[in-house]
Amino acid sequence: MARWTVTREGGEGPGVGGQYTYSVRAETADEAVEKAAVKANRLHHRINRGGTTLTLKPTAIHRIN
Repeated sequence: MARWTVTREGGEGPGVGGQYTYSVRAETADEAVEKAAVKANRLHHRINRGGTTLTLKPTAIHRIN
């Protein structure tokens, strides 16, 4: 199983325009996007300073290995 990084941007709130990158293990890029979304929701309290929300579409997807 390969490791992927998925980057999304802050869409609204004080973190608008910021980049948030999550690393996950997955077989395909689509699976990586889904797993990264779950991870982002789990870690939401860390990025939700003042109501920051992330864009739905990732800005970058990279396979690491």
